[in-house]
Amino acid sequence: MRPSSTRSLVLQPLALGLLLLPACTWVSDKDVKDRLSVVDDDGDGYAAEADCNDGDDAVHPDAEELWYDGVDQDCAGDDDYDTDKDGFVTDAYVGLSTGGVEGSGELPGGDCNDTDASILPGADDPYYDGVDQDCAGDDDYDQDLDGFVRDEDVGATTTGVPGSGELLGGDCDDDALGVHPGGVDNWYDGIDSDCGGNDDYDQDADGFHTDDETIVYGATLYVDGSGVLPGGDCNDTEPAYFPGATDAWYDGYDKNCDGVSDWDQDGDGYDFPHGGSGDDCDDLAPDVHPAGVEHLGDDVDNDCDDDPDRFSLLPLVGLTWTAAHDPQFAANTGAVYLSVPDTQVTVDTQAYYDSAAAIRWELADPLAVAGVDMWNNNTSDPSTFSVGEGQGFAVDDTYIYGLLSLDLTSGHGLRFVRYDLAAGTRDGANVQSSGDVASYSDLSLAVGGGSMLAAAGDLDGNLTFSRVDDITTATYDVNHEESVGVDRVALTLSGDLPIYGNVGTDLVGYDFDAFGAEGGFGATTVASGVSPSDLDVMDDLGYPILVEALMDEGLVRLYDVESTVVIDVPASQVVDVAVARSEVSGTWYMAWADSAGDVHLSFGSSLTSLDTLDWDMPGTEAEVAAWSADGVVWLAVTADGTLTVGQVEEP
Repeated sequence: MRPSSTRSLVLQPLALGLLLLPACTWVSDKDVKDRLSVVDDDGDGYAAEADCNDGDDAVHPDAEELWYDGVDQDCAGDDDYDTDKDGFVTDAYVGLSTGGVEGSGELPGGDCNDTDASILPGADDPYYDGVDQDCAGDDDYDQDLDGFVRDEDVGATTTGVPGSGELLGGDCDDDALGVHPGGVDNWYDGIDSDCGGNDDYDQDADGFHTDDETIVYGATLYVDGSGVLPGGDCNDTEPAYFPGATDAWYDGYDKNCDGVSDWDQDGDGYDFPHGGSGDDCDDLAPDVHPAGVEHLGDDVDNDCDDDPDRFSLLPLVGLTWTAAHDPQFAANTGAVYLSVPDTQVTVDTQAYYDSAAAIRWELADPLAVAGVDMWNNNTSDPSTFSVGEGQGFAVDDTYIYGLLSLDLTSGHGLRFVRYDLAAGTRDGANVQSSGDVASYSDLSLAVGGGSMLAAAGDLDGNLTFSRVDDITTATYDVNHEESVGVDRVALTLSGDLPIYGNVGTDLVGYDFDAFGAEGGFGATTVASGVSPSDLDVMDDLGYPILVEALMDEGLVRLYDVESTVVIDVPASQVVDVAVARSEVSGTWYMAWADSAGDVHLSFGSSLTSLDTLDWDMPGTEAEVAAWSADGVVWLAVTADGTLTVGQVEEP
């Protein structure tokens, strides 16, 4: 309502004029006020005091208000362009004033519904009720203004918003501007930004998620049931790649994501030849590959060396040598041992000087090295001695028994060692030779009667016999030396002649009381005119068989208690020989090296009829050892100061 003083001045000109007639009578404010309360100049039934325009009978407090004509017909004092009195006018009426209403024409525009006081710019606008309460002109079903609505709101219109109800559906989050059909979907962030309904961790939609370790797999926002796909997808951009997919061999693609080389069909770790790579000669046989174990006599080239029987001779992993020599095998009930002396051997990172190592294969897994027993070890380089030629080696279930030759600063000697397999401890006894004995050239060891016994030949032809009855005392009991002209020896406790040696061109046996006091060697000529270059004795058959390599002929002779077997081998000169016989198959094995340094392995059911395998090592003086146990044959070769070992399965 406007103030009454204003009404008296503006709306009652007639009454005021009557009061101010030419009589010049003074009229007080009270007189004017009293007059206004009774005067009704327009005759509309309302005194001037209550009538906001007493000159217009259509304007009075009970008049019908006609909106938007700029006249305040009912004298309510309202802006005639703000029907709902919410303080906003429609844009068409901005700046238009209402007669007699002070401040009218100053209201802001933007009111999209001037009949509803709850609809005005800035009003609280609840979404999804079809009303544009804040007059923003937005579709009430597109809260995030991304141009898409929820599927359930497709076609729903918003009052007063032209074009509403025409937006496409498919919006899976109407509160996130960046989430809508066609949105940019960043894979592996766990958000289905394009509302495609896809697991965000399965880009190629093949039903598997990637196992990329930089991505943490989980549920995808807005995708019900996501987060349960199996893993293993090796290429999440190609739907043809997933676990279990059809994978053609030899096309270079791992479509089934099994991580197996596409060139390795048999899964043996070796590729079939392709593009200059691969060396598997049979990719359908998992036992056939360059590291395969040969099986003698089966006509299958298991190790892909173009020979169905020959097998590889390889260094042992973790062992390095400087002057490995004279390899020897022995076995107990659980393992096979290969002993090798050396001036320096390194086991992993530990160096041993002038020592002897026994490589061990457990019979439960005979194709894998189980460990190394350093039965004689020196972790610092000794200044008073060095390991010489030859060794003696034996083993039972409790101990390793070893014999080494020592080149001392004051002569030469023998070292006896007993190594406890369980405790890893050792006892030893040294036997000093006389000053006249030269460096030892060959050793032989036997264990029996609670004693360790040794025979040795030296470069000056001296034959030495030594015996240690109690090694824990670190002393020897018998040491006998005699110059008889031998440099190769073999010792056995199974026959009538315990010591064999070469004297000139003769093979000689010595009748000697190994367990008695010192005495002379009684010589018996076993064969004349043979010039043996290597001697070995096989006691594991229950009786002695003497293996003899003949220096000037390509022959090997075996002597037993009943007969002499002569084997003619294809070599001009045999310099080292070892014979083994399988308790499983009965097959004989003879390993030998010739004067050219080449290595050979002959095998067969009879020593007089053998097949031969060859390894070419020209210019190297090789030494060999052979063994057979549980259907596996070992061949060890020392050449150029290093050790190589091969294994083959028996026929």
